[in-house]
Amino acid sequence: MKFIRDLFTGPDGKTWAIGRVYSLPMLASGLAMPIAALINKQPLDFAALGMMYGGLGGGVMAMVWGTNPTEPPQAPPKEPTDD
Repeated sequence: MKFIRDLFTGPDGKTWAIGRVYSLPMLASGLAMPIAALINKQPLDFAALGMMYGGLGGGVMAMVWGTNPTEPPQAPPKEPTDD
């Protein structure tokens, strides 16, 4: 559960990053598309497949990076003090 929380939450570890959550189904369906085409005995166009993967990667990264400005700022770490 900690892996899922670290993967889909912001820097504070509490707020869910909506772009990261929404990008997972998009990534999974895009990666499964060529496999489904092969199972259904459809031809694959490797040039189109490369362009699809480029667009898929760009879309996923845009969703992940797009959530960064909406996340709450993280407080800077406190420096140790000598008492």
